[in-house]
Amino acid sequence: MLNPPVFKTALNFGAMSALAGFAVFLGLYYSGYNPLGPSSWAGAWIPILFMVLGIKNYRDHVSNGYVVYWKAFRCGLLIATCGAFLYSLLVYIFGTIIDQQLLESFKAESLMYLEQTEELSKSVFGESVYQASVDNIQKSTMSTIASQEFFNKMFGGFLVSFITAAFLRKNPPINSMSDAE
Repeated sequence: MLNPPVFKTALNFGAMSALAGFAVFLGLYYSGYNPLGPSSWAGAWIPILFMVLGIKNYRDHVSNGYVVYWKAFRCGLLIATCGAFLYSLLVYIFGTIIDQQLLESFKAESLMYLEQTEELSKSVFGESVYQASVDNIQKSTMSTIASQEFFNKMFGGFLVSFITAAFLRKNPPINSMSDAE
């Protein structure tokens, strides 16, 4: 069974991560950049920061200063999951309710970048792969974009959790019976 403090920590830090990421999304949007395009990398550091802060908070304040590797990994992955879900939901709501043109702008920008590399793409991957890429972009919906955001953040969170857990783990001291005698 999942330890409730781990889940509470994950919800809190995941929500803060999603809201901070969405604030960057809105900042890019209102600055005239498409927050679904390449400029979305401007907020890539946010989930990492909140995973580190969340695991450190769990270790120092919930788990009496100690956390084993797999519990730290689980905490980081849950933070990434909660943050990815809420962020993707906010992006979906924004793109379907607030600005329906965001998706069309993303498609146009993506097709423009793809056309700029058309010759190279066709020579390396072939005509059929290039055409499949064009078709995938044209068929994109807000739900597919939000799903991609979720899975990208989850994959990144998985990798970051492995690394972060290794740095932030702190095993409790081992008390042996021979020391007590």
